[in-house]
Amino acid sequence: MPDKPENYSIDQYKLSTEKLYGIEKNVELFTLTFHNGPDPISKEKINANTQLNIILIAVLPDLSGSADWKEINLDTIKDDLITTSVLNRLFRINTLSDLDDPYGPKTKYFDEYQIIRKIGNKYFASKHCLIQFFAVRNRPSIFQNVFGTINLEQEPLKITEMETIFKKKYPGTNFPPYTIGDTPYSYNSAIDYLRDRKEYLSKTIKFQNSEIGYQFWTYTNWHTHDHELEVDRGIDRFIYVPGKGIVGGSFDFYFYFYRKKLPIKFSDFLNNVKEEKVMIAPEFKFDDRSSLKNAIRQSRCCK
Repeated sequence: MPDKPENYSIDQYKLSTEKLYGIEKNVELFTLTFHNGPDPISKEKINANTQLNIILIAVLPDLSGSADWKEINLDTIKDDLITTSVLNRLFRINTLSDLDDPYGPKTKYFDEYQIIRKIGNKYFASKHCLIQFFAVRNRPSIFQNVFGTINLEQEPLKITEMETIFKKKYPGTNFPPYTIGDTPYSYNSAIDYLRDRKEYLSKTIKFQNSEIGYQFWTYTNWHTHDHELEVDRGIDRFIYVPGKGIVGGSFDFYFYFYRKKLPIKFSDFLNNVKEEKVMIAPEFKFDDRSSLKNAIRQSRCCK
């Protein structure tokens, strides 16, 4: 960005893909966080009640090559650098925050924008980059949460619990998050795609550094063809830590598309969804070996 945004912070993490996807690569996460308010706030004062605007930039590994970044000449792209105002407009459009724009199914951007980093005197651009947007808006579950909302005050609901509720309402219908690999439109998904999509809080997690993380999963289906990337699934499971950004997640849409290059099977992808498995930055270690499985399932800390 040629102009420097005010009242923002950037958190950066590197996630290993080996345990989740069986290949020795990395995903790099950059969380650009803006305070949603008129007065500046220091990073240290951000807590579970702070309303924020988040732009998540994920650099995904080049599974057809050996380098995730390519060296560039900055002079050749200086006219293509986007401004903070452009980023803010993208945020408003894709979080239903702009009253004057029509909305469609697209909320995320893959390889339409690239992040540039400086190492020494050289500049490098990412090869594969996903950008998506979140509004951190905390309030009781009775209030509506539109797609792209991180709400830490939701009553926690695991994906398997939602599956049970779904099957009672729609018996004989495939649970939308499990439709990975299905032929598009070959079944009645019982999901109103634009109306029903939502990020659900699953659980809170205590880390060894005393930080509290909030794990979410995305309620949506798989609906594109095998030759298409299901970009709008984005980071379909993720862990958010107030003041630290998004520290872990999964990108099933990307790795499933390249599944022939991976040593894992369809059943592994499906189990990853059912068990809500994620990659996580090494800076965040669970309090004990069972923390992820037996995480705190209450929201008192948010109220």
